[in-house]
Amino acid sequence: MRRKAISLAILTLLVPALMLSSAPAEVFKWVDDKGTIHFTEDESAIPEKYREQAEKKSTREDSGSPIEKVEKEKPKKKELTKPSSKEPVEKQRPNIRRIESDVSDAFQNILSLWNDKKYDALYDCGDRKSRTGMAREDFGKRMRKNSWELASSWEKVRDVEVEVKSATVAYIKAKIGYRPKHGGDARTRTQTYEMRLENGTWRINLTKVLNAPSK
Repeated sequence: MRRKAISLAILTLLVPALMLSSAPAEVFKWVDDKGTIHFTEDESAIPEKYREQAEKKSTREDSGSPIEKVEKEKPKKKELTKPSSKEPVEKQRPNIRRIESDVSDAFQNILSLWNDKKYDALYDCGDRKSRTGMAREDFGKRMRKNSWELASSWEKVRDVEVEVKSATVAYIKAKIGYRPKHGGDARTRTQTYEMRLENGTWRINLTKVLNAPSK
């Protein structure tokens, strides 16, 4: 009998405690002027100016810790969309007019050196390929032995046309007047020269210069 009485007394004490522990606890939520979210189970801990806007919630209704709730309630950041690498990139087109002007100016300078018989300077206007296959001294000797030279200035060059192939390659076409060094009639030939941009300068094929006037 005594053991039964003790057991009933223990049960009498445990049942209310279990009921209290399983009862939903009240949690108050409030937001301050800085936008910070606060949680408390003690309503008196809420500053007076925030008590009216405080929300009362049950822990059973809103499972999870206050920190988890704050994380859930934070606005999601917008994902920045990166431009697709597959999008076509517009290639920069060469400035055709600028190239035509530069090629024409370089050609006029070459003709001036040619006409003044400044063959050393003219050699420096040759492209890399033609200068590699020919020494400066050989070029000068061959130019001096050539039986033709450029005609007088008024008939030296006419009808200049520039065809741009790329940012570094162009062809210049012109009617060029030649005259024999030892007398004779001048003749005009339509010549086409390849020009290449090397180290910032438009250069000519020296072999074509040596073989002028070609038919």
